[in-house]
Amino acid sequence: MKRWQMEWLLVSVALVWGANYTIGKYGVAFMSSIQFNSLRFLVASPVLLLITFLMERSLRIERKDWLRLVAVGIVGTTMYQTMFMLSVKYTSATNASLLIAMSPIFTGILAVLHKQERFSMKVQIGSIVAFIGAAFVLLTGHTGGATYEYAWLGNIIGLVAAIAWGWYPILAQPLITKYSAMRVTSWSTLIGIVPLVIYCLFNVNSLTWPVDTLSWGSLAYSIIFATIFGLAMWYVGISQIGSTKVMVYMYLVPLFAVIFAAVTIGEQINMMQLVGGLIIFIGLYVVKKGGIKKPALNLKKVS
Repeated sequence: MKRWQMEWLLVSVALVWGANYTIGKYGVAFMSSIQFNSLRFLVASPVLLLITFLMERSLRIERKDWLRLVAVGIVGTTMYQTMFMLSVKYTSATNASLLIAMSPIFTGILAVLHKQERFSMKVQIGSIVAFIGAAFVLLTGHTGGATYEYAWLGNIIGLVAAIAWGWYPILAQPLITKYSAMRVTSWSTLIGIVPLVIYCLFNVNSLTWPVDTLSWGSLAYSIIFATIFGLAMWYVGISQIGSTKVMVYMYLVPLFAVIFAAVTIGEQINMMQLVGGLIIFIGLYVVKKGGIKKPALNLKKVS
């Protein structure tokens, strides 16, 4: 895949995920975040595995890699996805998206600590500029009608989600260097739903019936676009251009989320937020022009 094609795919993923902050609110109106994600990944995981098998004719993972794969599933699916939906439930789509946009900062720190990547000066500067843009928008934002108590809770949960999402590609990168991005994505999502499903089996009576049509529509959107398309393309991006550069595209998510929330549910956008969005794009441009030196992992592909 050509570089420009990969970049446009990552932009489209950011757009899909940005819209999901608003669309996801309808899903958790009648279900808990754990119930929503259990249904979401129970459908998406087998589809991802089937697509992987049709493409590669293999789903093999070596025994020594299963522990890391379990960690990827727990962090990326069990932790992040649950925290993401809780944050969306308790605070505005704008605030939730901007908090999770901080995840590239954690990715950069963890990538250096894990000795997976080394930053060039341009990448460092661009990441800082983009982070300032995201923080600028957040500080001038509002709670979107949520009470202060619940907005505060949602913001804290959103920060935890940002840490998990920042850690996710760092754990996964050695695996997607050795295997395909699709294979790692498929197995990690399947592993990650196990704790969620177990929880739901013990709390099946807590689901509110009947579930609203908009909630089912929200679930379908999350399965098809946010999960199957989004996760697959995200991992492909990590395998081609590195985790830190891919994670910087997360800064596009809050911009798309703010615009989508304003158009569909009337969340207000002020001039300061628009300026912050411009700063985000400037940071992305600087990072794109910078290079990241990646130490060799000395891994060979496994078929």
